[in-house]
Amino acid sequence: MKKTKYIYISIVSLFLLSSCDNKSFIDDIYVEPKASFSIDDKSVFDVFESVHFTNLGEGQKFVIWPGDQEHVYGQTGNNGFACNADGTFSYSYQEPGDYTAVWIASSIKANGEIVFSVDSVNVSVKALNGGLTSFSLPRMGRLSDFGSSFFYESYGDFVTEKRIVCPIPYGLWPTYIRRTVAVKFALESDFATMYWESDTSGEVALTSESTTKVLRFDSNNKLEPQTFKVKTSSGVEESYEIAAVIIPEFTKFTINGVNATQTRDISSFNKFNMVVDLPDGTDLKSLIPVFTVMNNDANLIDTERIVSVTVDDISQTSGTSSVDFSSTVNYAIKYSVPGSDGYTYEYESYYAITVK
Repeated sequence: MKKTKYIYISIVSLFLLSSCDNKSFIDDIYVEPKASFSIDDKSVFDVFESVHFTNLGEGQKFVIWPGDQEHVYGQTGNNGFACNADGTFSYSYQEPGDYTAVWIASSIKANGEIVFSVDSVNVSVKALNGGLTSFSLPRMGRLSDFGSSFFYESYGDFVTEKRIVCPIPYGLWPTYIRRTVAVKFALESDFATMYWESDTSGEVALTSESTTKVLRFDSNNKLEPQTFKVKTSSGVEESYEIAAVIIPEFTKFTINGVNATQTRDISSFNKFNMVVDLPDGTDLKSLIPVFTVMNNDANLIDTERIVSVTVDDISQTSGTSSVDFSSTVNYAIKYSVPGSDGYTYEYESYYAITVK
């Protein structure tokens, strides 16, 4: 919408001091105002995104009224902004909404008459980027390997754009995971809320670091990936799947009936060292270990939740596979858990096993 207004203002003091020559000069430089401007070629802007206004019209001065709170054209007590000398202006809207941005072009004649021209455009602002940027399970429980005062926090790892793995040490199963757990997360927007899709309660709003624990990752004594949604105040939704996956561990490892001594590598929660002390003179070149992973817990290991043990990418079978332990041997344990749409979550542990 374009509209030209003529407002007559008497500036008595100016014209008492001005000569006819000055009036003639002002008339010579007078430019008939024509308000016209453009903004970025987008139908919707995000909250806090810079919106660029560019002058396309004519005049001596240009003022922009963005249309948000305290900057609405025509409202008492509100104010606009003078554009830059090059006829541009940038502005970031702080809240979602539909705004009418008004561009004012003005010029003054020698007789004091100020002429205005008005142009306007609708600006749609929505909270678009409310996505999840981080997720963790804080203060799950103490791990004795790291001292009596250490509380483990599971930091989620984005394995894809919309899938997260939260690794859980086996030592916290089942006491500290088969129950409601606290959550800590960060979202891209202050205008977004995170929800847990509960099988029994439907959508449950979550509050980061709340002392009220409502989230569970277990169902029928088994850990199940959970679905979450992040919704912005503008109705934009993003869905995520988060899986709490146990860090697999040997719970038994023996050679010739001798138990291994296990220590955790404090540089990482999924790295371990083992030592098996055999009698002197034992031939180390062909030994057959007997091992168990996570106590073969049926709630963790079944036809869908699978454990595989390898040495140099070669599959190992407890009580069957022969291994040369004349030097340290590196074992890997892979734990695979099914997710939605055929996706499989995987987590690995690594063991350096020395036999002497």
